[in-house]
Amino acid sequence: MEIVEPLAINIDLGDMPWNFMEKLRRASDKPKEGIQATIFRVPENIRRTNVDSFEPKMFSLGPYHHGKQLFQATDERIKLPCASNFFRGAMIGDLQRIVVQLKDWESDLRCAYSEQISMSSDEFVEMMLLDCAFMAEFLRERCESIKIIKMQEGGPRIEMEEYSWKWAAPSIINDMLVVENQFPLRPLLYLFEKCGWDDIINIGGTFYSLMQQIHRNLSPTWRFNLRVRSDPLIDSSSHLLHLFHSSLIIVEPRYRERRLHNTDLSSFPSAEMLQAMRIQFTNKINCESFLDITFDASKRSMEIPQFLINDDNISLLRNLIAFEQQCRGVGYYISTYVWFMDCLINTDRDVAVLRKHNIIVSRLRSDEEVAHIFNQLRRTDAPVVDFDNFYLAEVMINVKSHCRNRTNILCALWNFSWLKQNYFKNRWVTIGVTAAVFFNLLTLVQTVYAVLSYAKQ
Repeated sequence: MEIVEPLAINIDLGDMPWNFMEKLRRASDKPKEGIQATIFRVPENIRRTNVDSFEPKMFSLGPYHHGKQLFQATDERIKLPCASNFFRGAMIGDLQRIVVQLKDWESDLRCAYSEQISMSSDEFVEMMLLDCAFMAEFLRERCESIKIIKMQEGGPRIEMEEYSWKWAAPSIINDMLVVENQFPLRPLLYLFEKCGWDDIINIGGTFYSLMQQIHRNLSPTWRFNLRVRSDPLIDSSSHLLHLFHSSLIIVEPRYRERRLHNTDLSSFPSAEMLQAMRIQFTNKINCESFLDITFDASKRSMEIPQFLINDDNISLLRNLIAFEQQCRGVGYYISTYVWFMDCLINTDRDVAVLRKHNIIVSRLRSDEEVAHIFNQLRRTDAPVVDFDNFYLAEVMINVKSHCRNRTNILCALWNFSWLKQNYFKNRWVTIGVTAAVFFNLLTLVQTVYAVLSYAKQ
């Protein structure tokens, strides 16, 4: 057998293999960069579902939207005056020490971003200094304008006095919660410390007040009562959106069961069906966040905190989901909540049930639009959830177990109740359904009679 020599292929590879190996070596020398990243671009598959939700409207914070023409006016009218107010009375030596410190942190600050930042060192540090000074002044001035008024009945009430940029506060708060519009908290806290504001105002209290305002925007009826939310929470949060996400998380002993099968989600009854099964819905007032959902089987009561449905709050949900989907170790709490609400809401009738009990307060045009929003959040934004660590697993398992334990008579009663609710409202529909049932019964009797006659023969 003749051995065929392989064809000689003469290709000049040049330096390509060496360059490729060098690129791999550089990547392996910096393994922590990807792990440390906590500020991400929104992936295209999520962004295209609703582009406006992931774009700041009035202010750029951080490098991703820095320098856009859209924000030049607000940079000059608001950012620079705020920074000037923050540094009033500061000496040039103080500013030099701050710049030196930011230069020293520059590598770590850049690593907080998932993309390589193409700005020069001076540009990056100047941007970080301006954004942090602007935010520090906004928080300081906002905190100094807060008045706590003791009410005759109930607890204290917080009011905001007029301050320079109060008109812009809603836009500032919305933009600071956009996932791409973040900057690390470290230099912001450093500015408070070096400029002496930590001796005048309580930094933890300042952030607590801000988080409280955002929570109140989500639901005015919550009796907001965060646990100790001071230095430990701030120190463990990498940026403002992360801090708000952390303030939502509930860690309670009652959430014992965590594992859930995917089939339990697909077959979970909707709000309309649960109501027909005599399960009551209650607006949960004394809670810490909209995630705090419970089910009491003995009372057949599901308690769900109120959620205000408007464009800003839906955008916030989208950004929280995008943050969870990309940031390691923060959990999938918001994504889990959206999955659960999508199980409850299939149609506008489910929305009507939840709205009737003040669980959903809608500022949208119709219940159909609310149902579409939740279905879209779950399906088109495609949030990944961890079914082995599903914080609402126990609620869903107990609800399904309660429904399975209903007797056949109760199931029949539920079917009649559901038919009555959906089909027997109109008398002509009632007559039509009754006639159809009557003729089907006649057909069944005729069939049985024919079978019995044949058997006798």
